[in-house]
Amino acid sequence: MWNMCTECETVQQEISLYACPVCGGILLPQYESVPINDKSQKGIWRYHASLPPVPVENRLYLGEGMTPLIPSSRLGDKLGIGELYFKYEGGNPTGSYKDRIAAMGLSWAIGQGREACIGTSSGNAGAATAAYAARADLPYHLFVLEDVTEAKLAQALVHKANVRKVKGFGNDPAIGKRVFERIFEGAAEHGWEMMITAFRFNPYAMEGVKTIAYEIYDELQGMPSHVYASAGGGGLYCGIWKGFNELNKNGRTAAAPCMVAVQSEGCSNIVRAYHAGSRDPLSGASTSQISGLQVPNPPDGRLALQIMANGGGSGIAVSDPLIWEAQRLLAEEEGIFCEPAGAASVAGLIRDCAENTGRSFDKVVCVISGNGFKDGKRLSAMTSEIAVPCLDVEQLDI
Repeated sequence: MWNMCTECETVQQEISLYACPVCGGILLPQYESVPINDKSQKGIWRYHASLPPVPVENRLYLGEGMTPLIPSSRLGDKLGIGELYFKYEGGNPTGSYKDRIAAMGLSWAIGQGREACIGTSSGNAGAATAAYAARADLPYHLFVLEDVTEAKLAQALVHKANVRKVKGFGNDPAIGKRVFERIFEGAAEHGWEMMITAFRFNPYAMEGVKTIAYEIYDELQGMPSHVYASAGGGGLYCGIWKGFNELNKNGRTAAAPCMVAVQSEGCSNIVRAYHAGSRDPLSGASTSQISGLQVPNPPDGRLALQIMANGGGSGIAVSDPLIWEAQRLLAEEEGIFCEPAGAASVAGLIRDCAENTGRSFDKVVCVISGNGFKDGKRLSAMTSEIAVPCLDVEQLDI
């Protein structure tokens, strides 16, 4: 393995670097071997030949990876799509795709001799890292949004994470920037592993995300035409693109799919930049109510825009109400229970189909990033108007 800078394209043989020493750009790990599904291993470790090197004894495993790719039963037909699939990441141990990052990142941290880890989260990353840190017996220092959902906060607390809320974090870009800087300083000062789920801060941990692409390819026995993924900080989008790109570069397939990043209109700094032709995310505070998509200063936004500019995909913004509607449709039409951020990919597809009626959607995958238990408030809102009568046994009418 070696690293290549996404900005100056400098090759770095040193594999313990977290940013380019020449220009400060993002480093992406590169590999000699092609992605191979080693079925003697479990979860993401099936693809260990194309992941940062971790000795077998250091590999953490809680059941992450190999999540179901569910064919649509009705929604695909209604949208006029030949084949529609849902990659359900809610099936991971703590309920989101972030378990792939935590498994990879904490396993790597053990090999680097780290004695603790530190990071930030809107909820899912904190829950995932806390679980794997507990498994590794590593202290975990976590900074979260002031309005983090109670379910996600509880997950981190139950694994004994040291959690602190930060006022204004997730809404004010200036505060977010300072939180990232403080975590960076703390990690450097104490020699802790920095578990911010972004290529900008930990490219080795983020390699876990690309296994989503490997699994999709292996299950479909080929490439989909389009993949829709939600974009908060941009890491999910970039990670899946990297996986497909590696398959493409190694001759496993003729073409990578069109990747579509889906953001909430209330926090669409990447998508607005894409449509404006900007190389960097635009500024602006978040007004979105979708937990996980409230990232006004997306750390991997520039990388996502670079991917789009190079023909790897596009971006689309959707309203919060459309995301909630997609969440409802998934539950009622497909039997898939997901959090709002997980439904954003489907909301993006719905809008894309409505606005591009002449476009061909042959084989589409929507990545459902997390399960529905993550957001209790939204679950209550979905069911609050449904009356459930309480009857005497004599009144039962079947």
